[in-house]
Amino acid sequence: MKKIISCILFALCVSFLHAQTTAYFKVGNNGSFEKIEHVSSGGYITIGADSVWKTQVIRWDANYNVLWKYKFTDAAIAAAQLKIVEANDGSFYFMCASTEHTGSTLIIKISSAGAMLWQKIYYLASGNMNSIALSKAVSGDNGFLFGGGQCTLYNYVIKCNSSGAIEWQQQYFYPLSTGVITCWSIIPDGTGYVVAAGYNINSLLTFKLSALGALLSHTAYTYTGMQILPLRIVKLNATGGYGMVGYYNNSNDNKTEFVAFFDQALNLLTFNELTVTYTQFTLTEIAAINNGRDVVVDGSIYDGSAFTIAMICMNKAGNIKWKKRAAGNTGGSNTNVEFRGLTTNGNTSVHVGTGYNEGRIMAVIDSNGNGLCNDVTFDITNYHRTLVLQAQTMSVAAANALVADVTYTYNNVNSFNRVIYCGSLSGIEEETAAAGITTIVSPNPAANQCVISFAGKDIPQHSLLSMYDMAGNKVHETAVAAQTSSKTIDVSQFPEGLYLIRLSSDNEILANEKLVIMR
Repeated sequence: MKKIISCILFALCVSFLHAQTTAYFKVGNNGSFEKIEHVSSGGYITIGADSVWKTQVIRWDANYNVLWKYKFTDAAIAAAQLKIVEANDGSFYFMCASTEHTGSTLIIKISSAGAMLWQKIYYLASGNMNSIALSKAVSGDNGFLFGGGQCTLYNYVIKCNSSGAIEWQQQYFYPLSTGVITCWSIIPDGTGYVVAAGYNINSLLTFKLSALGALLSHTAYTYTGMQILPLRIVKLNATGGYGMVGYYNNSNDNKTEFVAFFDQALNLLTFNELTVTYTQFTLTEIAAINNGRDVVVDGSIYDGSAFTIAMICMNKAGNIKWKKRAAGNTGGSNTNVEFRGLTTNGNTSVHVGTGYNEGRIMAVIDSNGNGLCNDVTFDITNYHRTLVLQAQTMSVAAANALVADVTYTYNNVNSFNRVIYCGSLSGIEEETAAAGITTIVSPNPAANQCVISFAGKDIPQHSLLSMYDMAGNKVHETAVAAQTSSKTIDVSQFPEGLYLIRLSSDNEILANEKLVIMR
């Protein structure tokens, strides 16, 4: 009987890796989703707000069923600058604004199983400090970083350990900057970090930091005419450089946004100015697909009567591969709908946002942009701009943020009413990334130990082999050296059941496999 059961489980493992279908659906009658992240153990986590702007954090499984949820009701919490990241140990750091100390940064840590671990505010002795950027730490470090820029603290990055204590904090200055210089985005990259910042009215600054905050390198570019705000930078893959999305502030009647690509040394490869003929154009998020060969960006368009979804896929050369625009799906005269966040699962992108009648919305989109319902015409021009490289030396100074424990009120009450407008959620599961690496688990099922063999492309540096149970708990993790051909895992102490084996490098999922433990 065990042999028969093992065959059935193994068949389920294989089917679990099939590509996702597409769907567009709502999960609530009001409120909004602002950000979504794909969780390493499977499924997703979102942040957003209800109709009265109470902040919500919700953990979803791979089929978009709720695993756990938080609704923060304290009057001191402001639903602004909402960010969430998964730490290297599988826990989550949630960031938003607090009204204490005339304005402070609230960080809340939640375990992978949904337990509230701690709440802290980071503030200045005098002045406001509402942060913009949030990142997990480098591999092997379970802490986090955040940053921003105000009149009292310029272009700052603050590194904290897993308990929320400040380990180091710095301000990073560029000599040509005047006024506020702001850190907009931070990502881990190998043994250090990459930061995207804005300075002056029309300038773009990117720089690399060591794990301890030392400045390693930078590039600075200017383009006369519009204020550049770099919302988000992402790593394309292990060797492919970086992609960035941002917007121009109060220019051209808000009809122009940009997508830029950099090489590994932060040299600007292409700066793509995207302009529409509609009343307003907003891009809010970027993610890499097709193993870093392409990016997807999303946001909204206002045509003078209603907001519509906007999605664009571009390759690293800065050329548009496809563009999609769609209207809302409920009845009535108001069809306003917007995308505000996205993440990826292999070559599938998962988008979240809000609709006037739909409330909180999600969409599962394939690599060709399919998955929306009410497509409408999308006219856009893509102009490749030339920016001027500046040659000045950056400087570093200490920052002076403080930290304190808080106990803000929350509850676990959130209502959900899922309605699928088009497509199907049946069979949606975790998708294997198309990284050119194949994993073979043997024996499978296993009783005491198993060997994970790697085929195809070489294993890149900074790779990790992780093992998760089906509740999403990380039960094992080990480093994998570059070009390793196999790895042995002792599973003798793990209970019988189904497990996920995942190979990853930096922020990229290289391969997924399922393991059945049976004795």
